[in-house]
Amino acid sequence: MEINKTTPWILVLVTSLFFNACVQDGEYAVPQNLGAEENLKLAGMLDSIQNNQLELKSIKDLKRLCVSGKEPVKIVSNIVVKGYVISSDAKGNYFREFYMQDAPENPTAGIRIAINLTNSYNKFNVGRVLYIRLKNLYLGEINTGDGVCTIGGKVSTTDEKEIESVALNQMKNHFFRSDETTIIVPKEVSLAGLNASDIGTFVCVKGLVFPIVLEGKAYADPTEDFDTQRKIQTCQSVGYANLLLETSSFASFANKSLPMGGGSIYAVVAKDYNGHFLVLVLNTSEDVKMTDERCTTRSESDFPMTLLSEDFETASGEVNITDWINYREEGTKSWRSYSDTYSQSKAARIGSKNSGDAHTSTWLLTKGIYLDGTAEEFLSFETSNSFANGSDLQVLISTDWEGTVATVSRAAWNVLPAKIVANGEGYKNWVHSTFVNLSAYTGTGFIAFRYRGSGNVYFDGTYELDNITIIAK
Repeated sequence: MEINKTTPWILVLVTSLFFNACVQDGEYAVPQNLGAEENLKLAGMLDSIQNNQLELKSIKDLKRLCVSGKEPVKIVSNIVVKGYVISSDAKGNYFREFYMQDAPENPTAGIRIAINLTNSYNKFNVGRVLYIRLKNLYLGEINTGDGVCTIGGKVSTTDEKEIESVALNQMKNHFFRSDETTIIVPKEVSLAGLNASDIGTFVCVKGLVFPIVLEGKAYADPTEDFDTQRKIQTCQSVGYANLLLETSSFASFANKSLPMGGGSIYAVVAKDYNGHFLVLVLNTSEDVKMTDERCTTRSESDFPMTLLSEDFETASGEVNITDWINYREEGTKSWRSYSDTYSQSKAARIGSKNSGDAHTSTWLLTKGIYLDGTAEEFLSFETSNSFANGSDLQVLISTDWEGTVATVSRAAWNVLPAKIVANGEGYKNWVHSTFVNLSAYTGTGFIAFRYRGSGNVYFDGTYELDNITIIAK
């Protein structure tokens, strides 16, 4: 759950051409000479890393120290993290923060840095290589429970579970810029596939449209004081995958009209202020390339046959459905029925919290679905969670499983590209999987929802599952 004050791009853009392959091409006017003193400081720090006096840690390793909702972690070790700046406040869409990721191309992790500095793009331009010496800085959240791991300068004076920005006086002893600036290649992703692990990375999403109901609307709602979220969509074989584009009221392009064509967006993956959902945040409106034709999609009504439908309304206790299997591979926790207060319906739930089990692996396996009697088949379902910390839910399919507990581990299971609720999603929210195409599979298929977690009090998690359907024609 993240506090995000949207604010765009650095680097004075001389030319910017975007190709369908999600590769950016352009030249940027950036500072090359950092000054003798700054260069000497960086050289000394790099020597210390080479001599093992300082330890270079990856962003991914660093983020493992963050526990959402807990007190910030003060770094007491002599460690350094290296990153490539990917955001810019040049267009006013970020405020006293920037993001950096662990590689200029195909990053595996990104992180937010809170700083008491405006117009930070003049120092931390997009593509700038930056080293941060972390001793006596903090890792935590700007807004308690927002789920966005952030580097800050101190613990908040009003909330001991929050951190405040790195002060200007701290920066000179902790931030070491390289004179290297490199091109950031956006990671091509799908809306349905984005999750919390992508937070803090620069991505490209293709085949996007704004819903037609937003025609004539601006990036920011003029009645909003801070941020506006606008829905963006990609066409699926059936229906749409949705996400939100967040724009600050202070962005220079806030009043610009949304484009109604189709195309691509280049943006940083972040979260809304309260951390309820993922958002994309622009560096500049020039990163929205929607001049192509709008994509089209089909609807559920085009697939009138229902091969599977389960809403758990008649379930109670441990889930026990005819021809389904509720299988504990490891641990003591099974899928159970529960009544969701907010949706006013029943669903299935699994979680390893307080189980005391070192490992939990529990499967909910559907009955066999014959896939050769129909032309196209699409799976969909909904998921919610009560924090997914340290746990994982996957949906899989097998066409060679024999249908018994004894043969689950021997079957070939393929992970399906469904959208699963992300850690930090608001616990009231249910996330649609999008429609997953099963047409490549033949014979009798079995769908499995596999949960894996542990009983660690800080790294457990609970998932809820509902409204499983397979439609066909």
